[in-house]
Amino acid sequence: MPSQSILLLGASGWVGPYFSAEFLAQKDKFARLAILSDASKVSKFEKEAAAGIEIVVGSYLEPAAFRGFTTVISMLGNVPMKLQPQIIDAAIAGGVTHFYPSEYGSDLSQPLALKQRYFRDKQLTRRHLEKVANEHDTFGYTYIMNGGFAEFAAHPAFGFVKEEQKLEFWGKTSRVQPFAGVKDVAKYVVATTLTIPEPGTVLTSQERQFKIPTTAYTWDEIVAIISRLEGVQYKIVHHPNEEAYAQMAKYAKEGNAEQELAWDLKAFLGDPNADPVPKPWDNDKFPEINPEGLEVSLKRYLDATK
Repeated sequence: MPSQSILLLGASGWVGPYFSAEFLAQKDKFARLAILSDASKVSKFEKEAAAGIEIVVGSYLEPAAFRGFTTVISMLGNVPMKLQPQIIDAAIAGGVTHFYPSEYGSDLSQPLALKQRYFRDKQLTRRHLEKVANEHDTFGYTYIMNGGFAEFAAHPAFGFVKEEQKLEFWGKTSRVQPFAGVKDVAKYVVATTLTIPEPGTVLTSQERQFKIPTTAYTWDEIVAIISRLEGVQYKIVHHPNEEAYAQMAKYAKEGNAEQELAWDLKAFLGDPNADPVPKPWDNDKFPEINPEGLEVSLKRYLDATK
């Protein structure tokens, strides 16, 4: 009998459908599989419900929403993820014994990441997980580090301006960036849930980390790939890395959190001291997963934005 009961949070976002589809593909390996939804968003999950995912209506700040589940997978975006410490408390009160915070990016233990505003809410969540783990010896948590979603290599947040066929980059485009496609990240997440100890087990190690980038390219190489896929030569507009940090500070002073985060991300991407996901990586722990190439992930994103 399967022992893990999975509850997905934030499944209405961009990542959600991919994670839901992969869990559905392996639904027989879980005792229960559900999406937590606000009453106003239930209609967004008609496809998932028809395919066999249970839709739980409730608030992620209330323990009742988590009853009957052992494991929570959070996919919350930049704004709601600041509530994760409260969500974790509610989940534990509801009986949850394992939590995946919404990370899916860099190794936040790296010195530069510890100082970045972009990661502040994720860092606060990490500290809270450490605290509650000290209080509950059967509670564990997992960090998934994929570097960046490969599809986002062509995203405006990373500096691409599709209408003008250019990449604006604040730093040296020779810097290497690790990636994994969202479909592959979903596969790794599901695979790692299958290695969680039985619920109720007293854990000798409550924190798990999986570094699962599937590829790494310089930004010069990424621009060349996108140019080939689009059939048009993209240009690169270089800016000093310090300019991005200056813009971040400007918006922080103005109280514009959205722009502050956006510029901090651009600054981090081009920072010469950044090492998003240091090796060794953990892909070889899951030999059954055959990752797709960067071009496949990028083509899916570019085709969807035409």
